[in-house]
Amino acid sequence: MAGPDFLDWKQQAQSFEKMAGYGYGFGTLSINGNADQAMSADVTDDFWAITGAQPSPGRTFAPGERGVAILGRGIFERRLGSDPNIIGKTVTIDGRAVTVVGVMPPGFRFQFPQSAPSVTELTEIDAYEPSDMSPANQVRGRNMAIVNVVARLKTGTSIQQAHAEMEAIQARIARENPHSFYDQVTLRVVPLHEKLVGKARRALLVLLAAVGFVMLIACANLANLLLARASARQKEIAVRAALGAGRLRVVWQFLAEGVVLSVLGGAVGLLLARWGIALMVRLGPQAVPRLAEASMDGRVLGFTFAVSLLSCLLFGLGPAVACSQTKLHHVLKEGGRTASGAVGLNTRRLLVGGELALALVLLVGAGLMLKSFWRMNARPAGFDPESILVMRISLSGTNYRAMPQQLAYIEQALQRLEAAPGVIAAGIAKQTVRGLVGVEGAPPYPPGQGPQTTYNTRSAGYFRAMGVRLLKGRWMTDAESTEVVLVNETFARVVFGADDPIGRRIRIPRQQSAPAAAIVGVVSDLKATKLDADAEPEVYVPYRQAIFVRMADVVVKTAGNPLGMAPALREQVSAIDRTQPVYHVQTLEQALADSISPRRFNLFLLGVFAVVAVVLGAVGIYGVMSYMVTQRTHEIGVRMALGAQQGEVLRMVVRQGMLVAAAGILCGAAAALALTRLMGSLLYEVTATDPSTFAVVCLALGVAALAACCTPAVKAARVDPIVALRYE
Repeated sequence: MAGPDFLDWKQQAQSFEKMAGYGYGFGTLSINGNADQAMSADVTDDFWAITGAQPSPGRTFAPGERGVAILGRGIFERRLGSDPNIIGKTVTIDGRAVTVVGVMPPGFRFQFPQSAPSVTELTEIDAYEPSDMSPANQVRGRNMAIVNVVARLKTGTSIQQAHAEMEAIQARIARENPHSFYDQVTLRVVPLHEKLVGKARRALLVLLAAVGFVMLIACANLANLLLARASARQKEIAVRAALGAGRLRVVWQFLAEGVVLSVLGGAVGLLLARWGIALMVRLGPQAVPRLAEASMDGRVLGFTFAVSLLSCLLFGLGPAVACSQTKLHHVLKEGGRTASGAVGLNTRRLLVGGELALALVLLVGAGLMLKSFWRMNARPAGFDPESILVMRISLSGTNYRAMPQQLAYIEQALQRLEAAPGVIAAGIAKQTVRGLVGVEGAPPYPPGQGPQTTYNTRSAGYFRAMGVRLLKGRWMTDAESTEVVLVNETFARVVFGADDPIGRRIRIPRQQSAPAAAIVGVVSDLKATKLDADAEPEVYVPYRQAIFVRMADVVVKTAGNPLGMAPALREQVSAIDRTQPVYHVQTLEQALADSISPRRFNLFLLGVFAVVAVVLGAVGIYGVMSYMVTQRTHEIGVRMALGAQQGEVLRMVVRQGMLVAAAGILCGAAAALALTRLMGSLLYEVTATDPSTFAVVCLALGVAALAACCTPAVKAARVDPIVALRYE
């Protein structure tokens, strides 16, 4: 939002205890003469009271204080080795000498939500400076949105009440300032937590559900194991009961054995988790909120211990009680051939069916995400990312505050790059603003109802480097004498429909006083920053006609390996001014891969859980069928002695196992149809009930179940009737 709007909000809003403004961006931070790229933020006085942060060591800003800074904890530890003597010393931020008065405390992570596609979604701040939000300093007026707002609600005030009040205030501001572009902007009041982690919440909940399913499957396997042990020990329990052992004593014995298994399993799980967390932090994408802080602490250990004991009680109590109800005379009379006795085989079959149902839900979820990922990569991006190098520049300091100095740097950088050996084309790219379009000669859209359009600053060389297709009109040049723009195919379709957009004039938000720009060409849709984003209306403005180009991405098309040429190309730009860092040097292919890294990470984790679930389910059905064959060896021997063939015995065992599997698969498919709808926001061009995914997963799980049944079936078919008739 604009500075004057913030001052009006702060003065008129009654729903908040305090309201603070902040702005942030990349710049240069020089400590002890060593300059490096850093993210800095300007914050108003109330920021510290709202966040509750207190620097340690040091202090916050005094009211009206200027020329001071507070360093972020990360840079304090990385660059300074946690040296407290930095307090009172001078550092340089964007060419300005400031005195360090504090360091953010350990654990403070106010990570600022960043909407620019060239920056990670959550960016930790390296340095804080006091912001001058006095009315006398608001020379840019209401058409330059440079302020973000955070506020603390008053006790008893709801988000809905605050939202209604802010909408009324903003509507009043729009009426009083008809030339402000904010009369077309939709205002939202959202909890800060929702803003920071809202995009990741659904994925984390899906993964949490996956963990829960795997836990249930493992517990079902444990219950099956305890049931099998209980059946095998019926004669032992009967003898102990005959000697005077009470039912409660038997129950406690089995529970104690279950507790030992649970504690041992929990301990092994903690060891694996320690290794897994380290691997996850190292391989995980930066876009996952606060992933780097994931660690094991007392809460994790306590939770693991509690879950282990609870699992033992829930899944071990049933077998223990069932075994304690053994009929003494029946067991002692029948000897070892009590196939179901006190503990029924049907219970174990039910548990295995539940395991397979849960495994199918996980497999369907992983399959849907895998298909989404495949669709995402297969869909044309509108350009060829091969052999393209990208790097970022951020001009800071007094030498680059004015637009002419910024343009001079950009032009020199492009000239040096295009003259370098092996370079085909070079250009710059910058996302300038997002807002509603104004078409000259057409009635304005109702507030908040027009198509949101992204306005990008581009050089002519950018389109050559990216291999963008021109669909209609002509290319814009870097030396346009009048205001011109290019639009993408989606913009032309959404705004003009079947009409020809060439020659039509539009107005760019935040430049309402500037002449309208003529559309001179239509280009193909580009997904240059996010492969998982749908095409949206976009406008491309010549970089010489932009408001400022202090921070931009440089795109270089090379004839050879771009990574091999990266050091030389980076040096070409750095040589212009050594005080200006050139950073984030990478291939465009890597940048695009990073844009979908959260999806790839979620797919990997869900896939791992699904595989574990299938393995556990297969082990479960194998165990049940093996136990059944062992218990029915005498019966099988009788059948074979009476003329049953090996094939008949094999089919009998497989049929019984597959009936259990089929029931589990059917129940799992029904559950998946209901639960996968919650994954809608995680999918891309795939429905949550995709028939092909369900069919393939059901078939795959059926094959796994069949394979698990085969070994017990073959064992049963090979039973020697003579040996079986003697079996007890």
